[in-house]
Amino acid sequence: MLDNNSYSAHRLAELVSDTTDLASIDAFVEKVFDTCHRADELLRSYYSNPDAVDVSQKADDSPVTAADHASHECWVEALAALTPSIPVLSEESTAAELEQRRQWQRLWVLDPLDGTKEFIARTGEFTINLALVDEERPVLGLISVPMQRLWYLGIPGVGAWRFRSAEGLRNPTTLKLTDFGSNSGVTLLASARHHPGRVSLMMTQLEPLGTPVSRENAGSALKFCRMLDGDGDVYPRTSPCYEWDVAAGDALVSAAGGAVTTYAGEPLRYNCRDTLLVDDFIAVADPTVDYLSVLADEHGNRLVSPKSGE
Repeated sequence: MLDNNSYSAHRLAELVSDTTDLASIDAFVEKVFDTCHRADELLRSYYSNPDAVDVSQKADDSPVTAADHASHECWVEALAALTPSIPVLSEESTAAELEQRRQWQRLWVLDPLDGTKEFIARTGEFTINLALVDEERPVLGLISVPMQRLWYLGIPGVGAWRFRSAEGLRNPTTLKLTDFGSNSGVTLLASARHHPGRVSLMMTQLEPLGTPVSRENAGSALKFCRMLDGDGDVYPRTSPCYEWDVAAGDALVSAAGGAVTTYAGEPLRYNCRDTLLVDDFIAVADPTVDYLSVLADEHGNRLVSPKSGE
């Protein structure tokens, strides 16, 4: 499936050199998919029995369930066996487990259940996000959509694909983001939970690039998947989120020919600050379109602010 002769594939092979018994990147990805299949099944089993899912609140008031923890444990155990020298930074890691994270040059960044609110509300719009980060940038990204039984895999410099989980590595769909055509308007990706005034203002700001400007709603990291499927042009993020929410999508969009940057036009960097919150960012299907000219000023400040959007 993959171009194992490319520089990026060779670099990825070096990063996961703990798995020296695997003959190729395909074999490595197949092992990751095995874990993805198990974690998907776990989440679907909890989802099908909502009365058994206890909900508690974390320190930041976000919800967490037994499903989050079960998926976390499944992934951490599997990644420890697959790449024993590469630590895992997960949304469900304890503070003690992350004490030394700033010393990690290479790490897995994991959200074992992205979209816990959607999971609880039973919208089906939740994902598993996994990224391999090296020197502050993602070199592999995987987003699983358990209720759709789809996996999205991206390796920047190699390519991006969509898989049906029932088929494993067989019959992948190659994902290549297309050039923007202003005659067809602009589709902005957002969450149904995003403030309507803020989204409306962004849609107005996008009008100089093409009309009509439409809105496509998607929960959790599914906004990245919608872009990869060709259903969205731009995803501006102006509300707080964490590295585990973004790193996999960053790798995927980049691998498919798009870009994810700050409002100053810089690549996002991971595990390099005391905070795990990411800067406001914008994901675009076509990097040649200057979305920042209408959404950010000359200093890289977003034009949409929480105050002006409310």
